[in-house]
Amino acid sequence: MKYQHIKKLLLVLIVIVVNGCATQPEPIKLAESDTKLFGKLKTWEIEKISERVYAYRYTFYRNFFLIGDEGVIVTDPLTVDAASILNKEIKKITDKPIKYMAYSHSHWDHVSGGQIFKDQGAEVVAQKKCKENWINNPNSNVVEPDTTFEKEYSISVGGASLEMYYFGPSHDNCRVVFLIQPDRIMFIADDANPPNGLNMIYGAGLADTYIFNLVPYFLKAERLAKEKRVKSIIGSHMSFEDRPMNLVSGTIGSIKSLKEQRLFYQYTIDAVQKALDENIHPKEIPNYLIKKGVLKDTIVGFDEAKMQVLYRRMTNYLLTGE
Repeated sequence: MKYQHIKKLLLVLIVIVVNGCATQPEPIKLAESDTKLFGKLKTWEIEKISERVYAYRYTFYRNFFLIGDEGVIVTDPLTVDAASILNKEIKKITDKPIKYMAYSHSHWDHVSGGQIFKDQGAEVVAQKKCKENWINNPNSNVVEPDTTFEKEYSISVGGASLEMYYFGPSHDNCRVVFLIQPDRIMFIADDANPPNGLNMIYGAGLADTYIFNLVPYFLKAERLAKEKRVKSIIGSHMSFEDRPMNLVSGTIGSIKSLKEQRLFYQYTIDAVQKALDENIHPKEIPNYLIKKGVLKDTIVGFDEAKMQVLYRRMTNYLLTGE
C-alpha cells in the first residue's frame, strides 16, 4: 500500500515537471535584412516556428503570420516600411492569397501600413472599440477594419486559424488575446514577452493603460491558456536579459511568461500600496521605493528611471482610480 502511494506521488511529480518544462519550438531563421539596427542585431528578420506559423521582427517589434491550405493571415502590419518588407517576404514563401489582416489593438506603432494587404483583398478584423478609436483619432496609415467583434472571433485559412478574445480594457481599450490554432500559441501585444514576463516594460508611463483591469485581464488570459492547453507565447517585443538594453530575441517561449507578466503588475501595485499604508507621502513614494531597492532583484532589466515613472503612475492610480 505504501509502495503504491509513493508510486502515484512520483507519477504526479513527473507530470508536473514535464508540463512545466515543455519543449518550446526552435525558430528557424529564413531571412534577414542586410542592414544592422545596432550591434549584431539586424533591422528585420523572418523566422519559421512551425509549418503554419511564422514570426516577423522589425526593429524592436514583432508580429506573426499564418499560412494555411487556403491562404495567409497577417497580423499587426507595424509601419508602411515594415509591411512592404513583410509582403515581399511572404511572396517568397508562398503564392497563396492574403485572406485576412488582424489587429491586436489600436496603437499606431503596431497597426500602421496595412493598405498593401488590403489592396490584395485581405479582410481586416479588429475588436470594435479599435475602430471607434480610429474614427475619433484617425491616422492615414491605419486601415479601418471591415469586420469588428465584441468578445470573441475566429478566422481560418484551412489548417491554420486565429482565435481572438477580448477581456476588457488593458494596454488600450481594445487589445485582444491572439490564440494560434492548432499550434496552441498565444500572443498579447506589448506584454508577456518571453523568456520572462517579469521583464522591464518599454512604456513605463502606461499612458492609456487601464490599470484597474490589468491583473484581471491576465488572470482571464491564464484561464484561457489552461483551458486551451496553450504551450507557448510569441513576444511582440524583444526582451532584456539581466540589465537595461541587454536584448535577447524573445521570439517564442514558455506560457509561464503570462503569469509572470501578471505578477509584474501585481508586485508594482502592491509595493506602492504598502508605501501608502506606511503613510509615505505620495510624491515621495517613487524615490522611497527606489532607495529601498524594492523589486530590484525581481524585475529583469530593472531600470531606475523607468521604475520612477511606473511607481508614480501606480501611485496616481491608487489615489484616483485612473
